[in-house]
Amino acid sequence: MIRVVVVDDIPSTRENLKKLLSFEEDIEVVGTAGDGREGIDVSRQLQPHVVLMDVNMPGMDGISATEALAVELPQCPVVIMSVQGERDYLRRAMQSGAREFLIKPFTGDELVASIRRVYELEEKKGSYSPKAAAGAAVGEPVNPGGQVCVVLSGKGGCGKTFVAINLAAALRVETSTRVCLVDLDLQFGDVGVMMNLDHAKTITELVDGQGSMDWEFIDDVLADGPLGLRVLLGPFSPEYGDLVRADHVRAIVDILRREFDYVVVDTASQLSEATLEAIDAADRVIVVGALTIPAIKDTRLMLKMLESLKVNRDRISVVVNGHDAHAVYDAPSIERNLKFPVRVQLPSEPRLVGGSIHRGSPLVVTHPESDIAELLRGLANSLKPDAAASGEIKVEVKAASPRRFSLRR
Repeated sequence: MIRVVVVDDIPSTRENLKKLLSFEEDIEVVGTAGDGREGIDVSRQLQPHVVLMDVNMPGMDGISATEALAVELPQCPVVIMSVQGERDYLRRAMQSGAREFLIKPFTGDELVASIRRVYELEEKKGSYSPKAAAGAAVGEPVNPGGQVCVVLSGKGGCGKTFVAINLAAALRVETSTRVCLVDLDLQFGDVGVMMNLDHAKTITELVDGQGSMDWEFIDDVLADGPLGLRVLLGPFSPEYGDLVRADHVRAIVDILRREFDYVVVDTASQLSEATLEAIDAADRVIVVGALTIPAIKDTRLMLKMLESLKVNRDRISVVVNGHDAHAVYDAPSIERNLKFPVRVQLPSEPRLVGGSIHRGSPLVVTHPESDIAELLRGLANSLKPDAAASGEIKVEVKAASPRRFSLRR
């Protein structure tokens, strides 16, 4: 039985939902609550599989209650219910840790499908194991399987996609394991172009409702990249990006995590529900910036956003792209501004980078001896589960030879 707790401040709504779900043989409403605080107490006591949470309630509202549950009871996923269907409400719900968002009035079929979908995904993730029921630290991954690394940037033009592609290739070279690259820039993704992949299927094939979301289906959609990389391409046209919802992203990443040792996710420069869902699933987050005032400002904002999402600092790595000997900013000045350590500074090598993009091949493949390739391989090695937590990788610019860079741990 799927054990459900209903949290809504209107008694008749709670009763109607309870009656509606009573017709389902596999769903049982084990408790109800009239506000967010009571909902947390009831969930703490009953440990339900799914919590149905209204947004607008007196006292503690549904968003605040969901945030508290995500921290204290991560094994109790929340489905938010609201009469407000605006994108801002959806974004706030996903930021708080909700698994799905139902807009009132919804049908019984929509409600039941949402509950079962959330339950099945959490069951696959192992969230209902005894260890998860005992509670997990914020930022500690619950999912078994491979590592998910999400690459972010607060501003376009910082080389985020270049870093994502080469990080995936470097992981493949350094670990000799199964690696998948996902293009989650759902409107203007460039992974396929930059890797010269001529493939007829994209992520939209997985969400059009024509097939079941399982490994066999996803395997058929993945493109074959260099070095044995598998690649999930973004939509061919921007208007198809809206077809991919947060729950789709959650299901795809969950399946890929079980099939691959590393999953590298390239994202859009602006925040979206899909990006927030990827961050929620991530074991490691790479934030890519550049040596310009707007890029540094946006990198600082991105780090603050990750802090608000309760992503542990030790799971975040900052990469600064385009460093050269004449740069106005150096690592210490950037770190003072960001209030965050810079893990890697990639040197400015426009000819090498442009050449690799023109060839449609990762730079770690075309120029494996270059300084950039060496640094990206070092970044890949730092993502290994057994890598030393204190292994900060930085670039040391030597005055005698401005073109030389070296790793320092």
